[in-house]
Amino acid sequence: MQASKRAYRGRVVQMDAAFSVLADAIIWIEGNRIVAVTDASVAPPPGFEHLSPVVTGGTFFPGLIELHNHLAYDILKLWAVPKPYKNRAGWQGKPEYQALVSGPMTVLGKAPGIAPAIARYTEAKCLVGGTTTSQGLTLFSAAGIKRKYRGLVRNAEESLDANLPDAQAQIPDFAASKKDIFLKYLKTHKCMLLHLSEGIDASARKHFLDLRIGPNEWAIAPSLTGIHCNALHREDFDRLAQVGAGMVWSPLSNLMLYGQTADIVAAKAAGLRIGIGSDWSPTGSKNLLHEMKVIWQYSQTNGGLFSQRDIVAMATISAAGLLRWDRYLGSIEAGKYADLMLVRGNSGDPYASLIKADETQVDLVVIDGVPRYATLGLAAGFSATSEEISFAGEKRLVNLDDASADEAVAGLGLAKAQETLSQAMADLAGMAEHAVAFERMAPTLRAKTLPPQAQWTLVLDQDEPHDLNLRPRFTDEAHMPLLVRLSEAATPLAKIVPSALKPQKLDPLTVAGDPDYYPSLQAQMNIPAAIKQGLHG
Repeated sequence: MQASKRAYRGRVVQMDAAFSVLADAIIWIEGNRIVAVTDASVAPPPGFEHLSPVVTGGTFFPGLIELHNHLAYDILKLWAVPKPYKNRAGWQGKPEYQALVSGPMTVLGKAPGIAPAIARYTEAKCLVGGTTTSQGLTLFSAAGIKRKYRGLVRNAEESLDANLPDAQAQIPDFAASKKDIFLKYLKTHKCMLLHLSEGIDASARKHFLDLRIGPNEWAIAPSLTGIHCNALHREDFDRLAQVGAGMVWSPLSNLMLYGQTADIVAAKAAGLRIGIGSDWSPTGSKNLLHEMKVIWQYSQTNGGLFSQRDIVAMATISAAGLLRWDRYLGSIEAGKYADLMLVRGNSGDPYASLIKADETQVDLVVIDGVPRYATLGLAAGFSATSEEISFAGEKRLVNLDDASADEAVAGLGLAKAQETLSQAMADLAGMAEHAVAFERMAPTLRAKTLPPQAQWTLVLDQDEPHDLNLRPRFTDEAHMPLLVRLSEAATPLAKIVPSALKPQKLDPLTVAGDPDYYPSLQAQMNIPAAIKQGLHG
């Protein structure tokens, strides 16, 4: 079968080593690869002589690569954080968190037929903001099978591509005497995305200090990419940078929960490699496109830490480098996979155009050479099953057609997923009863009485006890009370009182189409006023 060919014309921000910007260029694609990127005045490459490029009038960037997101929770609206916390233990397991976040998600994650809708909807939430790679969802079947959701957006933890090594996002717990084993574990993987020292007090920093093996030896390797790193000091960032490790920065979530974020000035001064993530919608940005705006505002209010090009790099080529994917993704170059996003317009500073853009300016998203999201005028070749969505006066088509679609979402459209979630979240009490009944059913009975899609549930990585190993723990039992125990943070389904669950509304797909989003941000008590003012502007 001959590989399909496509060509797009527009301004191209390559994000290559030279940070080349081509004012009028054509991206030539065959199958899932970029064959060439040429000036529009140059003859097409061999085999493309009779192909007319699609003239976009916009600016192309590599698809955005998000290094941290708990996607399962991205159906929830912003949580009104009631006070500043010192570390994860301050909010996980607390009644206010359980009532509005973990309780509802436990119900929705365990109720039959809801997990596929969450997978479909949250994936679309990535697409509308130009995200082509994120952390993934984990599914659990009635038959006891635990696996990653295989969707259209690339999953950093399971790429399904031999050229793109899977990032590890969970690790086994090790006794204090086994740090050397942990170090060997790090050395056997290309990338490990690890929650590290989330919080702002000494107990949060101790998660990092516990990586010390001896006077001059630490359980740190180039594969380690610490998520959050809020509590780290300059010498800690220096130590990470010395071995080529990196970090993932999610400032909005940090500010909402703790009132401050990582010492990014120290991280930058240390020369640490930095990627970014929106974390999750309850206390973070709706998508990576918005998180870039938060980073820009934080940079501006703290002396101009980063240029707009720096921030775009964090979401593209730098992120690809942390994953060890930069040979194939992160820039628009011949030989790389065709993961692209198109921002409307081709004048002015290109990096500013992306930082300033909201979802109404994202006109095209291509993943692995296949256009997945586009304006009506750029949707040539979309399948008949494509769905139209509307927001903020804009219309887009979403192309979910996939011959190898995950069985959990096969045949499930976005509109149906949205309807399912809206109804379920409006009746959380009723869904709790369904979830309890489902949990009590014997696996064989579930398989006989429920359709295949209804048999899948979600693994909630923020709350469930089996994911206690999200962070390394080398401390002894005397220190254990200071650590977050996810088994205590979780809300067991059997203990949820249906009548205590309040109806919730599904978080809209876009910031531009959500009139409540910015008022909710303005009402957050822990975000510095200067950041809120800048975002409002």
